[in-house]
Amino acid sequence: MNIADALRKITVLLQKIHAVLQKMQLVLLSKQRIEPKPLPSLPVVVEQARREWINAQYYYNTVSDQDLIDHAVYMMQAAEKKYMYLLKQARRAGVVASPYMVIADGDRDKNEVITH
Repeated sequence: MNIADALRKITVLLQKIHAVLQKMQLVLLSKQRIEPKPLPSLPVVVEQARREWINAQYYYNTVSDQDLIDHAVYMMQAAEKKYMYLLKQARRAGVVASPYMVIADGDRDKNEVITH
C-alpha cells in the first residue's frame, strides 16, 4: 500500500467518524429520548445460547488448523458454560420451553420459543 492509498483510507475513516459525531450532536442537542430495545425473554436467550453451543461444537469438530484448535476448545467450553448457566436460571424461574414444539397453524419466527 502506498501513501496515497493510506491517505484515502484515513480520509474515508475520518468522514465516517465526522458523520457519527454529527448524528450524536443532533441527538444530544435535540434532547430526544432514545428508547432502549426491550430485552429478549429468557426462553429466547436460552435457545440462542443452545444454538451457540451447537455451533461451537460444530466448529470444534471441523477445525483443521492446529493453531485454531485451542480457540475452538475455548469457544466450545465458553458456550457450554453460558448455556448451562442460562438453563439453570430458566429452571429456577420455572420456565418450561422446547424449541421442538410445533405450531399447528403455520410458521413461527426462528427466534421464537414456545413456552407452556
